Amino acid sequence: MIKVLDNVYDLVTLNMEQRFSERVALRFYDKETDEVTVVHYKDYARDIRRAVNYFQSTIPDIKGKKICLLNKNSYEYAVNTFGIILAGGVLVLLNQHKSWDELSYELGLVEPAAILTDGDDYGTKEQLQAAYGSILRPMDGFRAYEPVAEMPRCIGHDDLMILMFTSGTTGRSKGVMLSERNFFSVMRAHVQIGEHMMEYKHDPELVVSQYTVLPMFHLGAFICLFSWAHGGWALNISGDIRNFYKEIRRMPSQVMAVVPVIMNSLHKDVMRGRKERLGELWVPICSSAMFDPQVMLDMATNGMFVVQTYGATETCGDGIINYAQDAKHIGAVGQGNDYLDYKIEPDGELCIRGDSIMLGYYKDPEATAAVIDKDGWFHTGDLARVDEDGYYYITGRKKNLIILDSGENVSPEELEGMLEKCPAVQECIVKELGKKIGVVVYCKKEHQQTVRDFIAQMNRTVPLYKRIGVVEFSETPLPRNAAGKLVRMTLFKSCGVNLASFKAVCIGKTRRSIKDFVSSFIFCLVKVISKFFGPFTS
Repeated sequence: MIKVLDNVYDLVTLNMEQRFSERVALRFYDKETDEVTVVHYKDYARDIRRAVNYFQSTIPDIKGKKICLLNKNSYEYAVNTFGIILAGGVLVLLNQHKSWDELSYELGLVEPAAILTDGDDYGTKEQLQAAYGSILRPMDGFRAYEPVAEMPRCIGHDDLMILMFTSGTTGRSKGVMLSERNFFSVMRAHVQIGEHMMEYKHDPELVVSQYTVLPMFHLGAFICLFSWAHGGWALNISGDIRNFYKEIRRMPSQVMAVVPVIMNSLHKDVMRGRKERLGELWVPICSSAMFDPQVMLDMATNGMFVVQTYGATETCGDGIINYAQDAKHIGAVGQGNDYLDYKIEPDGELCIRGDSIMLGYYKDPEATAAVIDKDGWFHTGDLARVDEDGYYYITGRKKNLIILDSGENVSPEELEGMLEKCPAVQECIVKELGKKIGVVVYCKKEHQQTVRDFIAQMNRTVPLYKRIGVVEFSETPLPRNAAGKLVRMTLFKSCGVNLASFKAVCIGKTRRSIKDFVSSFIFCLVKVISKFFGPFTS
């Protein structure tokens, strides 16, 4: 059994320095030297003590002050994470891929005492230097300091410990305030995953390594710095997915946190009989978005131990867990954890309550009150259903609902999930357009007719109000934000209608009634006239 701790201090002093001191903690590959550096837990802890000394010596009255990390994945990132927290500072994780407008907003909000960065130019170096040059610090500043002999417990269990920003899909990003209690409440879920892996391998002494390529400013990757230290397991740190096949062989890894695009790539290797390219990998942990159930089942039936997690930054990650080995419930995000409460509102929204729920949004009480009600329930914004076995299925986003004049509600995610089963569809977004359901599809030009035919067939299988009436094609990938998520914005052409798609979908393929056809034709005609002669006014 893996012992679950409840605080950062014990994680370092008991696990890193005592229980697992001789085990490998971190590995990282240097492309320039073509060498792998291996760091054991005792050396990792020594550098953490150096970082504590560094921050306490150079930032007066550090308690509660905001210290930002703006950097790609690295050993220094891991060391400074613990150093800032144990010194009493508030760790702020920033996405170095955001625009200056986004970064300057977040920095202005938190008013940092220091910003640690590696000095690389992520596109904002000049603006960052001009605005915050006096508080910029190198990532390796701790190396010049001696380890502290004593580390007083500077942080309370319910104090603000970490500040992470949402991706800002629909507006300005929000600062999610997380405490030590929040973080360590979900350690139970991570330990549970580890114990299931031990059962799967029939090995109670199992020791594994995780390949980490997802950016550490995302909770899914960042939290592994804490959870993996519970079992004395190792993290193999990468900063570039392009090096995956080389690094996975040079840094043997059994576990990997994945997003759909990575999972699909792994799936291709497995299904084409090329598992040897993946080295020792046998545990993909799926997070951040819904995954194709068939892909997960394929992986499970080919010897992979597939883990599906559901959660949000606001719930400190893994609120629900599923395993693809359970074919009966494939497609579910899993059963709830026994340390959290769950309910589904009458409108279908999933709500969660418990110790993992964030303290709130930083300096935004209104936004906090909008998602955490007076009884402590966090409203996820996700629509869900639960089956007779207690398994939860996410069916869409409440905020993304298309509400038709008829009063019917349509989940764009539901239709997008159906469309993504078409092999020709690379990306798609479903949106309301002129009181109709429209879709923007990114695919190869030669596959557009295949997509039209697929939509026509799909329209025959869904209720009339869910039928897609307008199709647009994009010759380039759809816009994504700095976190890599598709942005739900107006993606349709200025005319609003693709005439060829309109003809294919609305006339010949969907068996519309004469009334629907005439209505659609008039709408299309008005849009075209408006484009060339200006909008109609009363």
